[in-house]
Amino acid sequence: MSRAIKHVYRLNMEDRKVGLASLMIFFFVLFDGVLMYAAPLVMQHQGLTAGTIGLILGLSSVAGMGFDLIMSSLIRDMTYRSIFFFMLSVAALYPFVLFGATTVTIYLIAMAVWGLYYNLYNVGTLDFVSRAGHNAHAREFGVFKVFDGLGYMIAPLLGSFLLISILNKDYSKYVMLFLIAPAFLFFFLLINYHKHKGKVAQFSRHSQKLIIRKRVAFNFVKEMGIWKKVISNLMPVLLLTLVINMVDSAMWTVGPLYSESLGGGYFMLAYTIPPLLVGWVTGRVANRFGKRHTSTIALFVGCILMLGIGLISFLPLLYAASFAVSFCFSLAWPIISSIYADNINREEDTHEQIESVEDLFTNMGDVLGPIMAGYIVQYTGSHKTFLYVGAIGVLFSITLFLFKKENRSTI
Repeated sequence: MSRAIKHVYRLNMEDRKVGLASLMIFFFVLFDGVLMYAAPLVMQHQGLTAGTIGLILGLSSVAGMGFDLIMSSLIRDMTYRSIFFFMLSVAALYPFVLFGATTVTIYLIAMAVWGLYYNLYNVGTLDFVSRAGHNAHAREFGVFKVFDGLGYMIAPLLGSFLLISILNKDYSKYVMLFLIAPAFLFFFLLINYHKHKGKVAQFSRHSQKLIIRKRVAFNFVKEMGIWKKVISNLMPVLLLTLVINMVDSAMWTVGPLYSESLGGGYFMLAYTIPPLLVGWVTGRVANRFGKRHTSTIALFVGCILMLGIGLISFLPLLYAASFAVSFCFSLAWPIISSIYADNINREEDTHEQIESVEDLFTNMGDVLGPIMAGYIVQYTGSHKTFLYVGAIGVLFSITLFLFKKENRSTI
């Protein structure tokens, strides 16, 4: 066992809260990953074209973007405990809508439900990690990414198996409830842990007392002014967030279709393994080379490798390239998230706006990626889509290198 793995192992033993949250995340993303893998295939089975599927999947984040506009007001007094509860409750509704859909309208409703609960997942984990010490942000996001990655690693194979076994069967939605049940279990264990260990720590670096906020009327003009300031300060990392989510969501749109054409879920399985390996050392790499520099380089190399997938036909090389792309993204993702957590610690008065803006750009990427991939598939086929998506990602990554604005928020 490496020193890095031992270090994280001791962290989980000393901090049971992180361990319980990690297990909750694992079962939640296993549930989400199976549905993420199944969604485009279920729609294809209903006779929808690849372009329509991409458009529908992209619109899953439009509801999330709408939620972002009012989220900073809605979650003003909410902690991650409340956010996680709503996340799991909304997620449990999703398979009933998805597997019961027969029209494009119902699929759009299903995507709205999906976008909403995934928004809550992003905000809840950011809130959770932001309450830790500044030096633990990249490390805890790395730990979460390991459990997140483990769930998404198993999901393609499990999703492929379930599609063969339960597609068009009435009990499919109940099987999905069985998958999310352990997430509820570990969530309630996390709540019980807090009953015995005290209140949730606050964001402030100067005091350990809880911040008590008075509810105020939602002033849209004032709120937009705060958003403008936050976006200006965080623009480089927001662009990183946009690009990595755009490319990853494109991968998850075309990947299942291409993976099934190769004879199973192994192509996407290779894509889901790296978070298990990279998450353990993310904190050390970020602290040594700098967060923004490391995440930008990792994103650029990952897009170059994705471009290469569209030029490869030899199966072992395809699987290796899928693994390598994910390796780069898995290094960048927790570091990008930790930059937001750093800013929340530093600018506690605007932490709701930072969470909302981060999720807005995440959703923008998740809207653009599937729509882009869906229409490229329709005209070039699933294999060549990786070539074009990778090239687009490379062009965006180059603009990030040219983005010279430096400020403390992005270091």
